[in-house]
Amino acid sequence: MIYGPRHISNAYASKFKIFLHQLFAFAVKKSYLSDNPAEKLEIAYRLGEGGSSTRNKFLEADELNKLLEYAYGHNHNYATLCEWLYQTGMRCGEALALDVKDIENTSDGWVAHVNGTMEYTKLKMSEWHKTDQTKTPAGMSDVALSKRAVEIYHDRYAYADGHGYLFTTKHHTPIQISAFNTFLRNAAKKLKIDKPVSSHIFRHTHISKLAELGVPMYVIQQRVGHSNSRVTQEIYTHVTHEAIVKNRDQLENL
Repeated sequence: MIYGPRHISNAYASKFKIFLHQLFAFAVKKSYLSDNPAEKLEIAYRLGEGGSSTRNKFLEADELNKLLEYAYGHNHNYATLCEWLYQTGMRCGEALALDVKDIENTSDGWVAHVNGTMEYTKLKMSEWHKTDQTKTPAGMSDVALSKRAVEIYHDRYAYADGHGYLFTTKHHTPIQISAFNTFLRNAAKKLKIDKPVSSHIFRHTHISKLAELGVPMYVIQQRVGHSNSRVTQEIYTHVTHEAIVKNRDQLENL
């Protein structure tokens, strides 16, 4: 997919691809099409656009800790969501759509069944609902949970009194991403974190941490539901390169 003579930003191109994917998915569901042509659509991203470095796409350990500490000091519901997104790498909409029953203790350990996303764009609160599919088909998956993620689950389970959505406001209504992002931007400003902080930065931070731990790229992509992601590859390459430079002395032991 190329942009043509008209200048279109990388972000706009990505959003347009998502729109096309959803449009054709609806057509397939209604049997107007046999398959989704957007599945094989690739974007030829413009290089060097926006001036933001790869490092700005994720939080360093000290930045993450400061942000979590601030969140827990100001809004416990937002704080647990922040930490859950970091621990699991889920998209915010996927996490918000989780029902307490979507978390299961299996023979292989605790997992979260990611099977939809929260839809409330241009809808009244009474009309907010969970869709029957995630942003991309690859997002429909079972995500293994860490011990800390399980602790967060138990906290949210108790708060929800054992039923309903896992993450909610103090009024037990779904958290609105725009309000959550406003909270995060204000927090980043007060903490002097000079990065574009939003709910999605925790997903990228999760990816960067797995790369730092040496988890293979294909495993990370499967875990976060990315069949093909430029940003995932970019973050992975950046972190692994830094690790090699940092541990250059170890090469002498070969």
